[in-house]
Amino acid sequence: MRPLAMTTWLLFALLALGGCNRIQPDTPVGAYQTFHRHVQRGEWPKAYAGLSQQTQEGLKTRAQQVSDASGGMVKAEPLALFFANVPAPADVQEVSLVRQEGDVATVVVRSAGRSGEVRMVREPSGWKVDFSASPQP
Repeated sequence: MRPLAMTTWLLFALLALGGCNRIQPDTPVGAYQTFHRHVQRGEWPKAYAGLSQQTQEGLKTRAQQVSDASGGMVKAEPLALFFANVPAPADVQEVSLVRQEGDVATVVVRSAGRSGEVRMVREPSGWKVDFSASPQP
């Protein structure tokens, strides 16, 4: 193989392999991976933006309830309510799509011998993590 042809082939192979591990946020799996990365880094506003509108609305309501119950001593801050005292999550070993029906998908997240399913919803701004049934990180 000529040096130029080999260099071109090698460059193509490296580009193709480099794309294998890239996060694709426009997929349910990629959106979850992005959300998880923000939580791991403590990037709370970015992680909060990765939550579905329904989840965010539920957190706003709950934060207001907490504030009201405290007589206003606790501020109604949904972001702080959701991420307060949250330890850094374990490294995720695998995230895979279990099922997708239209704008709703389920991914399974595996880490350190544990696994769980996470509901994802597609909104106009992209796929979002949906904890609206029970808000928790």
